Order: sequence, then C-alpha cells, then structure tokens
Amino acid sequence: MKHSQDSTSDHLSEKERAVRKRILDWVSPAFPLEIREEAVRIYMDYIESRLNDEIDFYKGELEFGTGGLRGVLGYGSGRMNLWTVGRVSLAFSRYLKESFKKPALVIAHDSRRMSREFATTAAGIGAVNGIKVHLFKTVAPTPMLSYAVRKLKASGGIVITASHNPPEYNGFKAYLNDGSQLVGSVQKEIEKKINEINEWGQIPFLKETDPLYKKYVSLIGNEIKKSYYSELKKTIFVSPASNPAKKNLKIVYSPLHGTGGPWMSDMLSHFGFKSIPVKEQTEPDGEFPTVKYPNPEEAEAMRLAEETAVNADADIFLATDPDADRMGAGVKTEEGKYVLLNGNQIGSIMCAYLAEKAVSSKSKDQKLRYHLIKTIVTTELQRKIADKNKIKIHDVLTGFKYIAEQMSLMESGKKGYQKNKDVFLFGGEESYGYLPVSFVRDKDSLSSTLLLCEILAEKGDLLSY
Repeated sequence: MKHSQDSTSDHLSEKERAVRKRILDWVSPAFPLEIREEAVRIYMDYIESRLNDEIDFYKGELEFGTGGLRGVLGYGSGRMNLWTVGRVSLAFSRYLKESFKKPALVIAHDSRRMSREFATTAAGIGAVNGIKVHLFKTVAPTPMLSYAVRKLKASGGIVITASHNPPEYNGFKAYLNDGSQLVGSVQKEIEKKINEINEWGQIPFLKETDPLYKKYVSLIGNEIKKSYYSELKKTIFVSPASNPAKKNLKIVYSPLHGTGGPWMSDMLSHFGFKSIPVKEQTEPDGEFPTVKYPNPEEAEAMRLAEETAVNADADIFLATDPDADRMGAGVKTEEGKYVLLNGNQIGSIMCAYLAEKAVSSKSKDQKLRYHLIKTIVTTELQRKIADKNKIKIHDVLTGFKYIAEQMSLMESGKKGYQKNKDVFLFGGEESYGYLPVSFVRDKDSLSSTLLLCEILAEKGDLLSY
C-alpha cells in the first residue's frame, strides 16, 4: 500500500483525514465531557504516533454484518456504546418506516452489561420515528424475539446480545418481519442508511419517562410465553404433561447465567418435566462468574451442570448459551458416568425422532410433504436418516439465516415449494443450533430442549437410540 510521503496536516491523504475526523467527531458537544476528554487524549496519541489498542477503537468502525453489530463495550466508533447502537437503531427505524405503512418493532435483550440500556435506547429511537415498539419486560431468549415478531405481526425485530462471547462484549442483531435474520438486499439498504448518519448529534435519545416513549413503547409480559406454549402443544413431538415417563426423569438444567433462567424451567414444568437447577448459574448475570466462556460447546462450561447431575443421579444435564438459542447436553451411561453429546449427535437424534414421527403420522394427512434442512458442514448422517424415511433434505450455506430463508420459501410456496403441502420438519447446524418447530425462524434451545426430553422420556436411553 502506498503511503503519503508528506505527513504534515496540509498534505494528508484522504484516508488519513477520514481517520482524524472520525476520532475528532467524539469531541463533539453531543457527548458528555468524560468522552470528549478521552477523545482528545486519543487524538493526541494518534497524531504523535503513540499507538495503543484504544486508538484502534476510535479510528475504526464496527461493521454492520448479517444480523447486526458485535464488539467490545466502550467509547469510540469501533466499540459498542449508546451512540453506535443508536446509529444503527436509527437506520433500522428509518428502513422500517419507509418499508411499512404501520411499522412495528419487537425488542429483546440478554443479561449482559448495558443490554437493557441498549434495548431502551433502540426503543426510544423507534418511538421518535413513530414506530410502535414491543419491548420485553425482562431478559428474553433470542428465539422468543423471533417468535414474537411473527406472533405480533411486527415489521422487524432487534435483540441485544453477544451470544457466548466474553463479558466485555455485546451486540445488536436485526430481524425481518418473518422472524428471520437479515439477508441480502435488506442488509445493504440498512448499511446505506447507517452511512448516511454522519453526525453523532443526529441520534435522538429518549428517556423512558418521556411522554413520547410512553406513547409508543409497550412492555411484553407472559402473554408471549403462553402463546408459545400453545404452539408447542400442537407439535407432533409433545406428549401429554400427565405422561408418567416424564415424572421419573431427573433433568439438570443450567442457563449459564443467561436468558434461559426465567424461561426454560417454567416451560419444562408446563409440559410435565421436573428440572433441577444449577444454583450457581441460574440467575441472569452478564459477568458469567462461574465459567471462562458461557458456551455449551465447551466442556468447562458444562462442569457445574455435570457435578449437579452426579449429586442428583440425574438422567441428563442440559445447558444453554446466554441468549438461549443454542443447547448442549450430557447423558448418563449404563455405567452411571456421563457423556457429552456434540451438536451433530444431538441434531441427529432429533432429526431421526421427528422423521419417524412424521412418517408414522403421514397416514393421517397424506397431502403433507416434510422437509429437513441442514447446513453444509453438518453431518451427512442426517441425509441417511432422511433417505431411510423417504423425507426430502436440503443443504444450505452455514448460518441459520439460510435455514430460515428456505422456511419462508416453503411457507409462501415459492422456488419449487407448494404452499400447504411442503412443510418444515427440522433444521440444524453442527454448532449446537437446532429448530424443530415452524413458528420460530432462528435456532431455538427452548423447543429443542423440550424435544430432547420428550425423546428421552420415550426411548429411555439416548445413546442406544
């Protein structure tokens, strides 16, 4: 790369001018004194070549990728803060306002640092733009955001989360009106609108006490949870809550300090299961004090759940990541020890069970044609399962948005699918993400956990199955 030979202020390259402006933008009166002072210090360090990590966060920008932003918390355009979240919220709100006659937005958040503040910031910006906002009252799993967008017939959705990243991270994910994450042209349109917001002072912040906020923002309570349960009850895999096989199971569950805590145990109980909590990890806590990484793919993160299972002589232990879209499990062997299942194993167990259920129920409704969807990196065992049960299976690119895309095509009868005949049965990816229901458009640890427990209640031994 060719650098400017003259480093004086009169002969700066266009790129260099842009970097300096980006840093100096944070000296604007739009910011509190504390931030302006930090920005001045960063600027002086930069022009005097005292390089450090902080400079990178001021001179760089968070990129709005598929779904949204993710980054470290702190000041500067390269970190997650009220202004970077406000900027993308404003762009998304403008897109919704231009695309829908009566725009409505659903917002959820996890238990991380600043998550509630970011959620209310986004809600306030929606309100300023005349958008009806449905904000979850407390922490909520990402799949519940996807479900709520569909149930409430909203124009879009936002969830504030950084999934299983360390505590210093947070993120902003955006959803379309069908409950799926952004794809293609919509993402490009929103990116364009973000770039049009070139002054931080353009971002309108509303307090929750503001009359405009109160007019447009309403809180989501238990009504969405009850509706979700009602939908679950209609699926082919849920047995009656009175099923005696459920009462005999000992199930240990950990939300790993995330959003699953206030949701999962209640759902399992509703459908007849009893769960034993991992007490140290039950309450939402964005510091994730008991784990290095709050990721159910990691054996270390599952350690306390396994210890609780050993003490309770449980049949299975389960854990979900902080935004409760992914789930990991460990099951007891005949020798009384526990084995962790990987994402391909859990997904294949679910895939096989649902395929068998679909085949056995097909005589009741001959017109239905079931479909399985997996990402290209997910085990080919699922293709053999599909072939054995004479069910269609599709490979899609890595990322759950591509599974959701196929679901939408199926629902609308496009690209070779027939509406009301071609129906979604199961979708999954090897990285512990599964979806066994058609009324959510993202990986869903809630319905997946319920399904796995139903299989365990019926089969008795997941490893043999």
